Amino acid sequence: MNRRAAVALPLAAGAFALLTACGSAATGTPAVAVAAPPSAAPPAVSAPSAGTTPSIAVAVTDTASALGEQGRGEFGDIYGSLSVDARHVVLYATDPVRARGMVEAAHRAHPDTAGVDVEIRACQYTARDQSRASAQVFAAQQRKPFSFPVFASGSSPDGTGIVVTTSEEGAKSPAFAREVQQAAGSVPVRVNAGSRASAADPTALAPVASG
Repeated sequence: MNRRAAVALPLAAGAFALLTACGSAATGTPAVAVAAPPSAAPPAVSAPSAGTTPSIAVAVTDTASALGEQGRGEFGDIYGSLSVDARHVVLYATDPVRARGMVEAAHRAHPDTAGVDVEIRACQYTARDQSRASAQVFAAQQRKPFSFPVFASGSSPDGTGIVVTTSEEGAKSPAFAREVQQAAGSVPVRVNAGSRASAADPTALAPVASG
């Protein structure tokens, strides 16, 4: 097995393709593109840092890929996110005890990954939860534009909620934060300033590689 490309994840999640132009209802500014709703697939895993030994990079990304398979399947009810560095994989899960079984299942399915260290960290929300919340934000924006544009909505790197990207003005607005939180439901929302260009960057919402 040789999966050099990083595994796609939510929530969660990378940034999403821009669809359907919508403007700001409050300001009458020109129409802006709104990020497409995320899929239920796990968010993208950060690529290994440059300069690492190729054999190590391949083993780590293969392990992340094997864990991603489990996160899309049997362990989707606990799987939050993944991040990688040159040496190991960090697995975020809502149930760290069951996450050990997830790691074992990944190693059984792909024995060549057994030598890679996997660090398990607890998180609050699964990739599915975060993807659902982002989809709700997207749907609300489609029904009635928020007071500021939503450029993107995706899963946080560590399973703590979703990240909504908006304008500089929107990021400073408590009213806008309340609007998107109401749309997202019980999953917490963090609002970041950005642009359509940053939202189109496939690494914008990817988990940060652990150091």
